[in-house]
Amino acid sequence: MEKNFILKLIPYIVTFYLINPFNCYPLEELPTELFKHPNKEFVFRLNNGDLVTGIVLESINDPNEGEGIRLKTELGRAVIFANQIADFYLKDKRYRHNHRIYMQPTAEPISDNYFIGAFQLLFVYAGGGITDILSVTAGRSLIPGISGREQISILNTKVTFYSEKFDSMQGSFSFALGANLGFANHDNRLVHYYTVASFRGERTLFNGTLFYKAGSGNFYKVYFATNEFDMIYHDGSLGIALGLDTKFSKWHDLHFIGELWNTNVSKPSHTAVLLGFRLANTIFSADFGLAFFTVPYVAPFVSFTITPF
Repeated sequence: MEKNFILKLIPYIVTFYLINPFNCYPLEELPTELFKHPNKEFVFRLNNGDLVTGIVLESINDPNEGEGIRLKTELGRAVIFANQIADFYLKDKRYRHNHRIYMQPTAEPISDNYFIGAFQLLFVYAGGGITDILSVTAGRSLIPGISGREQISILNTKVTFYSEKFDSMQGSFSFALGANLGFANHDNRLVHYYTVASFRGERTLFNGTLFYKAGSGNFYKVYFATNEFDMIYHDGSLGIALGLDTKFSKWHDLHFIGELWNTNVSKPSHTAVLLGFRLANTIFSADFGLAFFTVPYVAPFVSFTITPF
């Protein structure tokens, strides 16, 4: 099973690296973008694969190497020439997915990291932010063979009202309140309110969520074409969710992601765990993993998102 699962991932991994903006030709001249953000740190990926992080101080010109820049780095001053640079981006934009784990929203805002994505290839969703406070995400399933009334829809809003960066260490803490409205078929309405706190360190983000199911029924019948399912989800259920997103130190584009969900703290059997990996750059991300349920049941999960702006 494990071998077959890995083989299924190969086409997606190949696609990721084909559209990865790091796979590009060396620069012939310095873009003006480098000089529009004084005192901001840039990350430079060199042709040999090395990463250099620093603040651009000035441009230089060498008769042999051509145009270059002088950087202020943690180890001192460094010079990089345009023909050595494969790609660059602002350090703040290095990883644009801190607003979510997999399905789980974090307390950090979406801000200007607008995205379009697909869960399980059949659920299309998109999200964006208004300043660093309000985040909105909406999605709808596109399952073939069923009517529009039988599809799944969701709208999620989140307000990040507290965010602070630490002075003594690299990292930040954020706190948010949110609500979501979902439909499992047109007639089955689900409403949740939640509060979420996130701690982000140098490589790892920890997330904790407490959510409450508001009054919208206890028993539901869900239809997909000729199939009928009974779903029990009591009003007033209090649930918890924990999340982890950590970057591998040697693989700059590879993250481990994990989520734990319990929809009712009084019922430990209502628990699921998601464990997987994320390949991500400044434009594209791909998630792969397995979800474990107490039924017992194991299911693969996959997600693709694009942050084009």
